[in-house]
Amino acid sequence: MSADIDESMVRPRVVSTAYWLWLASAVMLIVVCMIALTLPVDQIRASFTDGGASDEQIDSFLTVFRGLGVIFGVVGLAVGLMSGPVRGGDRRFRRALVALSGATALLSTFAALVFPFVLLIITVALVVASVLVYRPSAREWFVREQ
Repeated sequence: MSADIDESMVRPRVVSTAYWLWLASAVMLIVVCMIALTLPVDQIRASFTDGGASDEQIDSFLTVFRGLGVIFGVVGLAVGLMSGPVRGGDRRFRRALVALSGATALLSTFAALVFPFVLLIITVALVVASVLVYRPSAREWFVREQ
């Protein structure tokens, strides 16, 4: 084995860490989607009826709840699919994934009223991964000739 390893071919640790954070976020987003789509409506309806909410308000909440679940599922799939090329060093996917992560973090911050704890964890993971891929050691990985 040769001891002469080209430094530009070694993936920085921050890129690998960002990849795993994005992958974990993608899985959690898909889990949130599955929870939103499979949660029994009768239990939600009963708890809101006991609280004094009207049928229109309950239906509106359920529509928003399921809609957010579908959006988070689609975003989770996109984050999972885009994180692979970023790990490989593709600059275009890095920019796109950071933009998607920022938009998702903003949306999940507002949606934390519906899914409180899980979305805050996802938001932190997306923001940390986005920051890590722009660290100086990661920049060199994305600037190298492809």
